Amino acid sequence: MRTAGKSLGWLAVGILLGIAIWLFSPWITGRIEPWDSDFPIWQISWLVVAVLGSLAGHARGVCLPLGYALGQMLVTIKSAFVGQFGALGWMFIAGYAAAATILTLVIVAVTMVWRQVRRPPI
Repeated sequence: MRTAGKSLGWLAVGILLGIAIWLFSPWITGRIEPWDSDFPIWQISWLVVAVLGSLAGHARGVCLPLGYALGQMLVTIKSAFVGQFGALGWMFIAGYAAAATILTLVIVAVTMVWRQVRRPPI
């Protein structure tokens, strides 16, 4: 049960971060949508989320990028069904979520192997 609680915690933080990047985008980037910024803040945010998710040290860290995607999808739900490019936006979010999830797992795996290699002999 403790693992499920930690996973839900990572998911909740991811959802909040996903919502936040859209809500604060006009003040941070000057654009309504974060991916329209002149600086690639949206793309870089996915890398940051993947690295932060890997800090969990376990596979449950993937809950952070998955929550990040879910939070963004919740904010953009209206445009996904009404807007001209809404469905395309969700495909971008899903694609970046997949890449961030894979990156999180790779970092966790490399970290785990590194710990085993660095462990002193008994």
